[in-house]
Amino acid sequence: MTDSQKTLLWRSAFITLLLVVVYGSTLTNRFVWDDLDVIVKNRLLENFTNLPKLFLYEDRTGDGLTGYYRPVTYISFMLDRSIWGLNPVGFNITNLILHIAVVLLFYRVVFALFKKERMAFVAALLFALHPIAAESVNFHAGGRNTLLSACFALLALLLYVNKRWLPAVISFTVAIFSKEFALLLPLVLIAYDRYIGTEKRRWTAYLPYLASIICYLILRSFAVAHGNLLTTIQLSGNLLLIPKIVVSYVKNMLFPVGLKVIYDISPAVSVSSFALYSVLLLVVVSVAVLFRKKREIAFSAGWFFLFLLPVTGIVPLGTTLIADRYAYFSLMGFSLVLAYVMCLGNKRVIVTGTVVLSVFYAAIDLQRNAIWKNMPSLYTQMTVDAPERSIGFTNLGMYYYENGDLAKAEKYLEESCSKKGIVIRDAYNYLSAVYWEGNKFDKALSVLNKLMALEPGNPQSYIMASRIYASMGDKAMARKYYDKVTTMFPNIEEMLNGRVSVLCREGEKLMAEGRNTEAERKFQEALMMKPDSVPALIDRGSVAAERGNLAGAVELFGKAIALAPLNPQAHYNLSMAYELMGKPAEAATEMKKYRELDASARQFNR
Repeated sequence: MTDSQKTLLWRSAFITLLLVVVYGSTLTNRFVWDDLDVIVKNRLLENFTNLPKLFLYEDRTGDGLTGYYRPVTYISFMLDRSIWGLNPVGFNITNLILHIAVVLLFYRVVFALFKKERMAFVAALLFALHPIAAESVNFHAGGRNTLLSACFALLALLLYVNKRWLPAVISFTVAIFSKEFALLLPLVLIAYDRYIGTEKRRWTAYLPYLASIICYLILRSFAVAHGNLLTTIQLSGNLLLIPKIVVSYVKNMLFPVGLKVIYDISPAVSVSSFALYSVLLLVVVSVAVLFRKKREIAFSAGWFFLFLLPVTGIVPLGTTLIADRYAYFSLMGFSLVLAYVMCLGNKRVIVTGTVVLSVFYAAIDLQRNAIWKNMPSLYTQMTVDAPERSIGFTNLGMYYYENGDLAKAEKYLEESCSKKGIVIRDAYNYLSAVYWEGNKFDKALSVLNKLMALEPGNPQSYIMASRIYASMGDKAMARKYYDKVTTMFPNIEEMLNGRVSVLCREGEKLMAEGRNTEAERKFQEALMMKPDSVPALIDRGSVAAERGNLAGAVELFGKAIALAPLNPQAHYNLSMAYELMGKPAEAATEMKKYRELDASARQFNR
């Protein structure tokens, strides 16, 4: 082993150890935000027999289809679930390993391109610890795709530089099936051949990459509802925002003290604002052009702007115009140019600057990691970062409702209804449920009437209104709203049964994880939809017994038996509840009924 190889090895080990120390606190973080829809509730990830389906699966969250196609990302989630189940620790470990892999590959790529080991090490260290990278490490649903794509894109570039053509194409293919950002990598390869490498390859050398892209686009066209990727580009609609977005990312990289989970960026741009941001962007571009003869500067600037291009507004990103995870790729270009400038100084300047920035970045990382620890900490930060937007308040309200804190749920949901960007279905549905459970029937009906006016085709509001009137003893109004929904949706009973089954499954999973409060909310929601659902009654009785409410459990099991006298599970659970209450006679009676029914069922199934 040469001295250079030893240096690379020892410094790689140092970077790895440093990242484990800085991001070690993330290992105890819980699933948050879109993780629930993308990972926890995603039934496709439960079994490897579903793996082929992932190549025809459009990325989706609780808000619906996203238009993204990232099968390799979902395969990685499937692998995690097969090993760890739904224990978030394993998913956190995977994200940390991937970030370490990206950093070490970035280190090797910079060294392979410019043969400057010290600069490569400083660039890798700055990138590894820069706070903008923290969101990708902490956020599974939003960051895993970026980590995978960056990892395999850098591996493809390193293999290409080392003239290992076939492995480079394979790595590139995995990268684009992880996230569409890697589709830009062939432009980097062409630039390398023309301006850095010693061999000027023919254009036919890039045909394998074109073949991979065509394969990706064909599969994507079958998986995604709007399969034509070019139709998503909306340059004219967002042209005025581009300078503001680019300058905002540059500012966050230079001064990462004001990073946010949610950036409340208005799509409206005044003439003066556009002029100011355009001048600032022109300054950034002019500096890059001025020093373009420096290969390191030219490569850094090219990489930075190339991978920032998709997130400048030309491709719609929903309500999130800026996010730290969007800048993960571009951060490599920034880190390299910063390392280049620092390495122009003497050894003392380099060491002092690197240490100061590393400590500064690491301190912010630790603070950002704590924000992603659990749902309350993340959603609370959203309300701080974007106090005029509803998303943080709605998410907090939904969280507290599902955990049984109706007072806090009411507070945050009411607040969310006065904010901009309100997700009507989430805020109003949950707020009406909070009022209903708090016996504030008039307020619940007022919210539901607003929801019906805004979303007349939403059956849930009519069902809830019917159930509330039934709770109030107004059978005529209950029947009126139920008739309305059956007229609009003749198969409403089938729809309700399906939704109740899903809620019961989700609740049973939560019970298995010991999360009884959340499980109880699922069963309660199921009973709101179908008060006569026997499985939901049994499940809610089971969680009541688990929490020590034996009288409530007996009442629920009794209701289930009244509706389905031949249900053996209800009799068994009632027997266990009586046993725990110290009523052996009643327990024996129910156990006898259970055994009779169970024996009959076994005989029938033979």
